[in-house]
Amino acid sequence: MNTATPDLRQNYFELFELPVSSAVDKKALRTRYMALQREFHPDKYAAADDQHRRMAVQIAAMVNEAHDTLADPLKCAEYCLRLQGVEIDAETDSSMDTAFLMEQMEWREKLEDITDAGSEARAQLSDLRAQIANSVESIGGETAGKLEQKDTAGARELIRKWQFLVKIDREAQAVGSQLDD
Repeated sequence: MNTATPDLRQNYFELFELPVSSAVDKKALRTRYMALQREFHPDKYAAADDQHRRMAVQIAAMVNEAHDTLADPLKCAEYCLRLQGVEIDAETDSSMDTAFLMEQMEWREKLEDITDAGSEARAQLSDLRAQIANSVESIGGETAGKLEQKDTAGARELIRKWQFLVKIDREAQAVGSQLDD
């Protein structure tokens, strides 16, 4: 290994030499990612001894995982929260803001209705996805603020809502695919 080998115990922000923030500089992330890939890609160590090949594979895997996490705004926010010592526990915590849950139920009903909407289906789906995108953008901004303020409880609640929004948007994408068929 030619340059300083990354410490596999460091956090993703340290690996990419970025400040801990849910607002990641995408250009800096990409630039550092490419540099790390060039330096530690396993193919570069194909002729090396077993120890160096294994280390290159481990580093490349960490670099890929770190990049994928920091490049995705929701995953990055979740990771920032974990760095503050808080887990999401979405599977075990079923509490959620009632107004938010009602909105989710309305959107799910709209999604079901879209499949029966005939020629209006595309426009309705587009409108629904725009509403979801606006909510994601709003919650993303609020989450960044909560993380910056170290309001972990507030950030956790917003991230859980964000996860719901991502899930319903995936469902809307699937409906769109069905409309294309």
